[in-house]
Amino acid sequence: MKDVLLISESFIKNITNLSDNLSGKLLFPAIRESQEIGLREILGDDLLDKLKSLVEQNTINDKSNQKYKELLTQCQYYLAYQTTANVCILTAVKIDNAGLQQVSDEKMNPVNINDSFTIKDYYIKRADFYCLRLQNYLIENKKSFPELTNSDCNMLASNLHSSATCGLWLGGVRGK
Repeated sequence: MKDVLLISESFIKNITNLSDNLSGKLLFPAIRESQEIGLREILGDDLLDKLKSLVEQNTINDKSNQKYKELLTQCQYYLAYQTTANVCILTAVKIDNAGLQQVSDEKMNPVNINDSFTIKDYYIKRADFYCLRLQNYLIENKKSFPELTNSDCNMLASNLHSSATCGLWLGGVRGK
């Protein structure tokens, strides 16, 4: 199955402080994880698959798909910050035959792993902010996206009410 990404490396690098030299080999899995795990939990299977289909077919800019184009723009800000949070750990540690290795360079000193988690938390808070904006956008425009009302027991449904990234959610609407 072909990977269809809803965000480009250049967009992420333009709005975050990721280096232009960051390898696509490190950035690609972070984007994919942000999209296929994080964004899928927000949009649900049907709506994410619809967006990916429109992007793959290059019809996202058609006039009939204007609402989906607006949704894609909302999604890209969430994806940029969630991807950056994911990259914090991917670039701090390398897994090879010798086990876990802390990445370092001759001219640069790596941040210790605890500081990496602090920086990751900073970006997660930004991603949570854009998640809430995305969820509010979807709630306000729910009638424009019939995929939000589709439900099947073997599919992931959209989550429009919890934008917090934490291990505990007591239910109910967040931010109301």
